[in-house]
Amino acid sequence: MADDDEATALAALGWTAFEAARRTPGWEPARVFSARRSEALAWSTQGERRVDLSMHRALGPIAVGDWLLAEPGSERWQRLERRTEIARKAAGEHVHQQVLSANVDRLLIVSSCNQEFSLARLERYLVLACDCDVTPEIVLTKADLADDAGTLVQAASGLLAGVSVHLVDARDSAQVGPLASTIEFGQTLALVGSSGVGKSTLANALGAPELATGAVRSADDKGRHTTTARSMLRLPGGGLLIDNPGIRELQLTDCEHGIERVFADVLDRAEHCRFQDCRHEVEPGCAVQAAIVSGELPARRLESLRELRDEQARNTEILEAKRQRARDIGHKYRKLNWSKRAKRGQ
Repeated sequence: MADDDEATALAALGWTAFEAARRTPGWEPARVFSARRSEALAWSTQGERRVDLSMHRALGPIAVGDWLLAEPGSERWQRLERRTEIARKAAGEHVHQQVLSANVDRLLIVSSCNQEFSLARLERYLVLACDCDVTPEIVLTKADLADDAGTLVQAASGLLAGVSVHLVDARDSAQVGPLASTIEFGQTLALVGSSGVGKSTLANALGAPELATGAVRSADDKGRHTTTARSMLRLPGGGLLIDNPGIRELQLTDCEHGIERVFADVLDRAEHCRFQDCRHEVEPGCAVQAAIVSGELPARRLESLRELRDEQARNTEILEAKRQRARDIGHKYRKLNWSKRAKRGQ
């Protein structure tokens, strides 16, 4: 394949200057579009490639969107450094980080205009995106279910300065058209949100291959998983879409950068408090409480900030302790191996 043809083919898979600068000369790039415990499927300029992950444990955990490099004429693989990664604390009692998708340009945070709509949940997703420098956008689906959908748009827009909020009925291609027209050639988008908010319907409207869709329970507007595994799909305009299963639990770790961006309205006011260690409760001269009393700042913003900071600090501390234990164990094994080698040398 000629160099220009290869460059165009790679660009269609989301290849950027970031990956090009880290490519091992001569090795073939491939983009992971499906990843399971024992295997990954990837697109390359030569077609579809399969990677037996049980034979390549040195690659570490593989996520949809990862770039891999294959050595010609061998079974050796490398995973390129990730440009961005969408990661959360894995669901369950044990704290470890789970990468949902890699090398994403835009994160479409999907919520529906019914009982599922939650400002606190949207804030979590915004922190997740901002922490890894992915452009977040909010998509409010099922616009026909709200008496005053404009109020929901206004509330969502106030969560982060400059964030785009799209109000759509995903079943109507005309309403999704303006969003679809913004997707650029080779750009990677990821869909996140709870089950039943219309992610698969939205993906279909954006031009993804037909995905299964499902209804929600009328009692609580909660849905079932119709997408059961992450996958990357090609869009007609040349973009790429990662469809994620519904997320029931989104806990954050080590995300202070994202918190500072999403809650800049609170933190900027905190800079003007009389005391540097102000807890924003009953202290005199608290600029945050003054803004709440005047109506300039919703009280729930301060509560959300506190909750997320406490949560991410707790999860980060546990995660760091686990990493330290792993480092200590590794150090002990290395010392043991050195001791054995020294004895053999005698």
